[in-house]
Amino acid sequence: MALFSCSSSAHSDDINKATLSLNNSEQYQLVVTVDFIHLLKKHLAISGDDTKVINLLKQHSFVEQKKLLEHLQVILSQQTSLHFTDINEHKNIKGSIEGNIEQNLKHNIALFKGLQLQHLKRILSQQAGLTEYKVQLSVTGDILQGMDEVAVQFSPLLGDIVLKVIRPQQEIISSATLSKRYKISPTNANLAASNTIVPKTIKLAADYIYQGFVHILPQGLDHILFVLALLLFAKRRSTLIWQVSTFTLAHTITLALGIYGIVELPSTIVEPLIALSIVYVGVENIYRARTKTISHTRMPIIFAFGLLHGLGFASVLGDVGLPQSQYALSLLSFNLGVELGQLTVIALAFMCLYPLMNKNWYQTKLVMSLNIAIAVIAMYWLIERLI
Repeated sequence: MALFSCSSSAHSDDINKATLSLNNSEQYQLVVTVDFIHLLKKHLAISGDDTKVINLLKQHSFVEQKKLLEHLQVILSQQTSLHFTDINEHKNIKGSIEGNIEQNLKHNIALFKGLQLQHLKRILSQQAGLTEYKVQLSVTGDILQGMDEVAVQFSPLLGDIVLKVIRPQQEIISSATLSKRYKISPTNANLAASNTIVPKTIKLAADYIYQGFVHILPQGLDHILFVLALLLFAKRRSTLIWQVSTFTLAHTITLALGIYGIVELPSTIVEPLIALSIVYVGVENIYRARTKTISHTRMPIIFAFGLLHGLGFASVLGDVGLPQSQYALSLLSFNLGVELGQLTVIALAFMCLYPLMNKNWYQTKLVMSLNIAIAVIAMYWLIERLI
């Protein structure tokens, strides 16, 4: 029952947002929006729901809370850095360009601002679960002179980050005159160079495939249990294929509808229903094992549950965000990542169970025990999400 110690939410790991503003190649500003309580949970290595860390913080004195925030501020700042690159053309003796020479410099940022004790006090005075506790961390600094490129490495405590880079520009335009021309996209030379290294569409697809995969493994405990329940029910390969295909088709539909805003349900409804779907499948597995029958309603019910899980996937993808220029590609890539995660769960479980499948007690003891465990864990999650 070690799973009880983990958060019951399907989407317990935050996907935070950050903005890097590059001001006239002289200064930068980095702003990260993060859940204050979840950040403290990671820093203190506390598992479970938010009430655990809130209750612990309430026991701290004013001085202890202040020291905790100061220490967290230092850790975040030390683990977050900017990496600048200076690219120079390399010429041979004849003056012909043979390639580029890159010089990489790591730049440690100043201390983040935004972790205020008053903000923490205000959060602790509220009832747990009534708000999201969002806070903005910000830092400014000088861009190193002569640098051509910049990349950001964030502290592991900040989790996955959706980074937006902007270049604020301003000019004074005299009355009835035309402004200067602004680049809509990178120059052809720069674009060709970047595409030679890693094509933009391939990198984008890989990023969203990764996000879809990690939402199943290791973050999606409830999705993992649902897929395992489908595997345990299937005594034949064809049954497993039909079940997984039905589930995949259904959650693909609502993932697309949800991300386009056509179908939306609040997480307070979706999360308990996802837990209920796991309870149902686990209990039905137990019942059908005893009666040795297969219900004709099994596939329609799995399809309905797949629609439900798709709304859960859509909420995660909504947090990540989709680039307008590659909307369809990002959506398909995320869904592909989800499918790869599900297939990985099935493959790993099958490898563990296969040596035992010919044992006399496999169905009566092992499969029955696993189904009971799945149903009990899901029931615990259901109660926790309803309270």
